[in-house]
Amino acid sequence: MSRKGILYVLLVLGLVVSGSGIWMLLQSPPEIVIPEGNPVIYEQRDYVMRGEFSYLYFYEDGSILYVEEKGLRPPGGHPTRTWSTGKINQQQLDSLLAYLENSGLDELEEYYQFPGEPIAGGGFRTGDMGFTITVNSDNFSKTVTAFGYLTPDKGETYSDMPSPLNDIYGRLRTISEVTEEVYHEDIRD
Repeated sequence: MSRKGILYVLLVLGLVVSGSGIWMLLQSPPEIVIPEGNPVIYEQRDYVMRGEFSYLYFYEDGSILYVEEKGLRPPGGHPTRTWSTGKINQQQLDSLLAYLENSGLDELEEYYQFPGEPIAGGGFRTGDMGFTITVNSDNFSKTVTAFGYLTPDKGETYSDMPSPLNDIYGRLRTISEVTEEVYHEDIRD
C-alpha cells in the first residue's frame, strides 16, 4: 500500500474513533451529585409484587436524592430507574427533623407486619407494600419498617400502618414529587 493509502486509512480510523468518542460523550449519563456522608433521613418504599421500589434521601445540607425503580416484575417487563434531585433550605430540613422527632416515631417498635384482612370463605388478604423510615440526626436516631399493608387509594395513604407512619409517608411522598428528574435509565440485565 502506498503512503497515500496508509494516510487515508489512518485518517478514516481517526475519524471513526473520535466520532465514536464524541457519540459516547453525548450519550453518557449526567453526573449525579450525591453529598458526602450519610443521609439524615432515609425512606424506602417497596411494592414487591408490582416490582416498584423507591428511595428518598435527605442530607445535612438540604440536598434530596430520589430514586425510583419500576418494571422489575413481571419477567419481561421494561425495568427503569429514574434519578431525581432537589434541595430544601436549612429551616425546612430542621422543621422536617423536628416533626419526625416529635411525631411519636420514637415510641414505635422497629418492625410491623399487617396481619391481613379476613376474606369471605377463609384466609387473609395482605398487601405488598413495605415502608421503612430512618432518621439519624444529632438529636434523634430511629428506624421503623412496616410491611404488608393494604392501600385503599392507589398509594395515597396507608391508614392501617401504626400511627404516625401514614402521616410521615404522606409528607415524604409529597416532597418526593417536587424533585426534578435528572436522569432516566433502562436497567435490563
